Parts: sequence; structure tokens; C-alpha cells
Amino acid sequence: MMFIEQLERNIASKRGEISRWIEFHCEKVMVPLYSSVDLRFSEHKIAPIDTNVFPAGFNNLSARFRKNAGKLFREYLFSRYPSAEKILLVPELNTKNAYYWENVWVIKSVLEDEGYEVCVGIANEEFRRETVSFSSASGQVIEAKRVFQEGGSAVIDGFVPDIVMINNDFSEKCPKTLHNLRQPVLPPVEIGWHARKKDVHFEFYNRLCSELADILEVDPWMMSVETVLETGVDFDFPEDRERVSQRAGEIFSRVRDEYSKRDIDHEPSLFVKSNSGTYGMAVASVSDPQSLVEMNSRDRKRMRVSKGGVPVRDVVIQEGVPTSLRVGDGLVGEPVVYLVQSQVAGMFYRVNPLRGESENLNSKGMEFLQCDDSFANGIPPAFDLVSKVATIAAGYEIEKVLRDVDC
Repeated sequence: MMFIEQLERNIASKRGEISRWIEFHCEKVMVPLYSSVDLRFSEHKIAPIDTNVFPAGFNNLSARFRKNAGKLFREYLFSRYPSAEKILLVPELNTKNAYYWENVWVIKSVLEDEGYEVCVGIANEEFRRETVSFSSASGQVIEAKRVFQEGGSAVIDGFVPDIVMINNDFSEKCPKTLHNLRQPVLPPVEIGWHARKKDVHFEFYNRLCSELADILEVDPWMMSVETVLETGVDFDFPEDRERVSQRAGEIFSRVRDEYSKRDIDHEPSLFVKSNSGTYGMAVASVSDPQSLVEMNSRDRKRMRVSKGGVPVRDVVIQEGVPTSLRVGDGLVGEPVVYLVQSQVAGMFYRVNPLRGESENLNSKGMEFLQCDDSFANGIPPAFDLVSKVATIAAGYEIEKVLRDVDC
């Protein structure tokens, strides 16, 4: 029996205790309005490898999952802001990616289907136009207008929203236009990638895994992912590559020991990632620590900057989780789960015919496949639970950022 089958049996038998545990943590911290969690699972482990709190990709969800997302948005927003009728959706600006704008159109549409009036606004000090239009992959035209702050409220062209909803991860900085607003800003702009750190997120995640493993009566190693921070790194300097290589070698040894204890017949792998940022940028797959020392100029260039051109100086070295998932025509894949607050809205699969089971699938050649809804709620129980743990970890991370970082 694969470990995930046993894990799901334990989840079924401990459902009440798990629900109370999730409820306890959700009452304790600010769980983000929405999030997406990239999962990897193998024959011996399931774990998140990335958690986004300003998720794009809603266009990849099936019609059923889109409708579910809308319902969950309505339930949460009505519970907190029952008189809210107008929502300002703030997207990315510096992209012409038609699939990203399809995502914006889908978010706008699911909210409108739930009865909200939604306008799209650009919050960027460098944006000087009053109105701009973007075309989505399906040919939808999204009109966006410049956001101003008047009397402590965000406004666009006479539209005064009750809620400001962010779909922009602010990799470089958060705009002054959105500072100190009277309206609720969801998620808070302070937690963009200019402030978030992956090592902090995975520290919280691994702690939560230890608690949950006690409830499930399983080895916490099966859901955790070792993540080590290395600071002040410039991959153009040989001594820095040597330093990262040495740390990677230490993690390789620990992972190999864990594999040996559990009779796992698989070679360890690692990922080296920028400690901030997303979109699969500044990520290196590592099967041999020495390869970090010997990085060629092309690979070093890839590790210089993350999203928005932000220089990479701090990296995490993370245990790799090979994927056992095969979807479509036998393609290597990974689940991407979408949540509203702590409730799973839906998922799809990321596949990449150009990559292997231990490599970064969020890279050139990736494709997205809707899942077949073959489970009772469309989501396998283990995917559902681990993604909830990841978004709760994001909640603790948000709390720390709001306490420690001045936007």
C-alpha cells in the first residue's frame, strides 16, 4: 500500500479531530482571503513546494470549481462584510500575458455571478493613463482604470468600493495608493513578495505538520519538507556557489539517511530557490551538489533575478519531492490546489512534457489540465488537508510580516 492510501485512511478516521484543529488555527491567525498551493507527492511523501497568497491561474479551474470558488467568496465576504456590494480588483500591471488576463476575467466573473459589482483598477505610481484595456486568451476585453486615494478611500472614476481585492504580488514594493485605506484590503498589500520569505513560510508549515502528525498518528517526515536558508549569495562568485554547494551536500546526506531508514529506493534531489518570488523564476533543480559549483553562465543568469527584476541575494535549499503523479498521456504532473480562506475551491494539474519527476515543472513547456472531478468533492483528501495546512502556515507568516515589516 502506498503511504498516501494509509494517510487518507487515517484522515477519514480522524476527521473530527482534524476539523477542530483546523478551526483552532483559523481562529488564531489571519488566513489569507485566497491562496494556491503547489503540491508534490511521491510514494513516500506529500508536501507543498509553493504557496501563493495572490494566486493567478483561476482560468485553469473547471467550470464546477470556478462556481465553487464564487460560492466560497460570497460566504466568506458576506460573513465579514454583509453590506459590501462593490469590489475593486487590483491586478498586475507589467504583463501582457493573455492567460493572466483570462485569470483576471474569471475572478471578476465569479464575483459578479455572486451579485457583486466589480471594477478593475491599476495601483501603480508609474501608471499615468486614466484607462487601459487588456485582452484575455479567450478574447475578453478587461478595462482597467487608475486607482486614486481620496479621503482615505481607494476610488476609480467615481466608483468607491466596499472591498479592495488584490491579485498582484507586489514583488518590488506596495503602492502608496493602497496604504492606510478605510476599506478592507484583501489580502493585505504588506504581504507581497517584497516582504514574504519562503524560509519563514516553510518553518511555520513544518511546525504545523508536527502537530497534525500527532493527530493522524503518522511520521511528520511524510508531510514535511526540509528547507534551509542561505543568505548573501551571488551566483557569479565561485566562493558563493561553493558555500551553497556545501549546504546542499549536507541536506543531501540527511535526505539520503532518511531514505535509507525507510528503505526508499530513490536518489535524493534538491531545489535551490530565491527566498522571495514566484512564477518559477530563480529556481535550480539539483541532483548533485557539485553542479552548483560548476554552474555555467546561462544557469547563473537564471539565478540572478526573480520576478520584477528583483536581485536574488538570499536562497533556500529545499528537499526535492519527486512526483509520482501521471496525468493525461502519462505526463509528469503536480496538483495545484486553490483555496478561499481555509476551504478548498478546486484544483488542476500542472504538467510538463519537457521535465522529469524530480525537476521544476513550473518552467518552459508547462501545460495545465483540468482534473476529472472523480472524487466526492473533486479533491483527494490528502491534497485537501495538506493544502489547508499550507494556507494556515501562510496565515502565521502574514501575522509575522504585519508585525515586523513596514510596507
